Amino acid sequence: MALGHRDTTGQDSAPVPTGDLLSLAVAQKQAADDADRQLFITIAEWADRHTTGQLLPDLYGTFGLPDDDAHTAAENAWVSRFGLPGADTMLELAGPGAPEVSEFAVIELAAALGRSTDSGRMLLSDAVEARYRLPKIWQRLLDGQVQVWRIRRVTDLTRSLTAEAAAFVDAHLAHVVHTASFTTVKRLVAEAAARFDPEGCEMEEADTAATLHVTLDLDTAWSIGTANGVHLSGLLDRADAEELEHAIRTIADQLLAAGSTDSLDVRRAKALGYLSRGDLTLDLPTEDDASPVEEARQRRLETTKPTTRTRQVVLHIHLSEAALKSSPEVDPDTGKLGLHLARVENHHQTLTADTVREWLAVPGSQITVKPVIDLHDQIAVDAYEIPDRISTRIKLKRPTCVFPHCTRTSTRVDLDHIDEYVPPDRGGPPGQTATDRLAPLCRRHHRAKTHPSPVPSNEAGSTTIAWDYDQLTPTTWLWTSPHDIRFLVHPDGTTEL
Repeated sequence: MALGHRDTTGQDSAPVPTGDLLSLAVAQKQAADDADRQLFITIAEWADRHTTGQLLPDLYGTFGLPDDDAHTAAENAWVSRFGLPGADTMLELAGPGAPEVSEFAVIELAAALGRSTDSGRMLLSDAVEARYRLPKIWQRLLDGQVQVWRIRRVTDLTRSLTAEAAAFVDAHLAHVVHTASFTTVKRLVAEAAARFDPEGCEMEEADTAATLHVTLDLDTAWSIGTANGVHLSGLLDRADAEELEHAIRTIADQLLAAGSTDSLDVRRAKALGYLSRGDLTLDLPTEDDASPVEEARQRRLETTKPTTRTRQVVLHIHLSEAALKSSPEVDPDTGKLGLHLARVENHHQTLTADTVREWLAVPGSQITVKPVIDLHDQIAVDAYEIPDRISTRIKLKRPTCVFPHCTRTSTRVDLDHIDEYVPPDRGGPPGQTATDRLAPLCRRHHRAKTHPSPVPSNEAGSTTIAWDYDQLTPTTWLWTSPHDIRFLVHPDGTTEL
């Protein structure tokens, strides 16, 4: 469809000439950049309205007061920063020299912008970092001379720097920040860290050794076809990484020698599976003229090779009766034989029943069959504590936290009494802990809902305000933010009303 516009009569006019499309695109991009810039500035102002303006409370300025008064002053200063247990806290979103910001203010801003709390926190963190620690770069933003995404690329690297090092980066980068490559920024940040914080660089080297990790993303699958594939990332010691690379390459080469027609990437991925089961090398015949070094290595591998372990994976899988019997089914929508699908409960993935059969075909696999849970059952108890038979049903019915835009899995959340629990001995009604009166909330959003939010001190007459929500249906919740923005949380996501 050709791009055009409508005249005053509402009729479509002639399409924009091809030669003008680039000019139109540039103008639209400029408008988008200007909008991003104004939003970034507004976010920094929001942070300003929800901060103490101090890095730390003056807990040591109470000497000279009577003991009781000194204790009370110190306690009030502590509470003003950290809050009561579970209440709002002040977050250090940026590096040294930037003020702390209310955590609940972060949560409300993120929800209003249609972001997860983590995403909103990163956006606010970048705005605070730029405004308070990179004043020259921030001024260029105010003057409309640099795009927001370029500034966020810098702030992501400067947050860990000392105030002096950040000022060094600001001074040397401000005049070229609108064109500097990411490589240039990283080198400048590394130089600043080494110049102004050599001890910190040495500590970082030690910390790196303490933060080595390997992460398997078992919770994400983009489609049914990829549900049996898992992303892997990590940080390894260099020497260990070299040895792992050698082992993967060795097994991948042996798979090829054994007749595998898979690509190198596939063979390398499969090699990790062999390694996970203790196969340091495949027992394939070696050439008769192998070198003495290679023969010695093979002998060492044979003597140190651990016993191969059987696959040990615990999955909660939901299958239809037809899938269990492997009988073909006609899809009522297509009229063709369809795939039998399985749902992996603990990772919220959908995959094919054939994939499950392949997993179970591995020698040593064990199968445990559990009874089906009817989610229509309504269960209630009088006690405040939530029994497993209730929590299991609630988490199966709602797989994520019910706070607006939150996607944290409900397998690791709190269960919140939607209406405040009142003990029976204080007049509370029976059956308050029930499948239709509880909702899964991650710990962060449970705190935000339970405790009132602070309001800017410059807004006279304000005290505290809080989040509130109601359950409209078993799978739909209506939320109201402290500043009266309303959100409808439903099975398909969050809609701002």
